[in-house]
Amino acid sequence: MSEITQLVIALVVSFLLDRFLKPYLLRKWLGVALVAAGGVGCFVAGQNRLLGFDLGLLSAFAVAIGMGLFMKRRRFEEVGERKKRAD
Repeated sequence: MSEITQLVIALVVSFLLDRFLKPYLLRKWLGVALVAAGGVGCFVAGQNRLLGFDLGLLSAFAVAIGMGLFMKRRRFEEVGERKKRAD
């Protein structure tokens, strides 16, 4: 599979995760997991391929997608929202 096709697939996955993944904790921990897995994969995977996908390239995409999710983890929370206290 060409690098352009892999880039398009990664952009679509990134867009879908960014738009439809709303819970704060899920965005946070999925972002952390993608950054960690992508960072390890960048050193370990190299130029290996799995089902036509370049694992080194997918690792780089995972880092970028994970950083995007983590940096915008509070995107869907209302401004000024507080935790309700039990009085």
